Amino acid sequence: MTKVRHTQVRCIGVDGLKKKLIVILVLAGVILGYSFYNYVQKSSVTEIAPVEQTNQADNADNVNTSANDTVIYVSGAVNKPGVFKISAGSRVLDAINTAGGLAPAADAAKVNMALLVKDEMHIHVPLLNNIDSGVATASAKDGSSGNLININLADKNELDKLPGIGPALADRIIEYRNANGQFKEPSDIKKVSGVGESKYNQIKDKITI
Repeated sequence: MTKVRHTQVRCIGVDGLKKKLIVILVLAGVILGYSFYNYVQKSSVTEIAPVEQTNQADNADNVNTSANDTVIYVSGAVNKPGVFKISAGSRVLDAINTAGGLAPAADAAKVNMALLVKDEMHIHVPLLNNIDSGVATASAKDGSSGNLININLADKNELDKLPGIGPALADRIIEYRNANGQFKEPSDIKKVSGVGESKYNQIKDKITI
């Protein structure tokens, strides 16, 4: 009887020890798992932060680049008149070069090439012979004196004064001029959609280049 009791006590002691060991291992696993989870979370935050800062810096650079752009309008005796975007701090010379350079008949002496360009600036290059605006004084074919409209320089209001040329057609003439450069001769205006032979005959004695 004594031997049986000792055996039972030993079995109970071993089983209790196993249970305690299992509990300790489970707790240790939980603690290790929790520590590893915290480590992963901290590592993720550390890696993301620099990316967010970089993106913010890139966006700031983009805004600054846009803010430094200067939009100008170059017209008159240049090869490609139109609206252009150039860098801030540019000079009139840079603007004219952007517009394809001076046309052969340009009066460069009347343009301050060193002038600092400002946003929304209109740079007009006059033609030779003191033609400073869209209206040029000349003699009509019938020998009488009158005001001829320079179709290379005239604005919308001046073109609208021509017979048969309304606001819509005046816009088309300016768009064609901006896209293709100046007219080489008065009859080139017939290349504009809406200006046919009949309409040209109405205005040919009232226009010049």
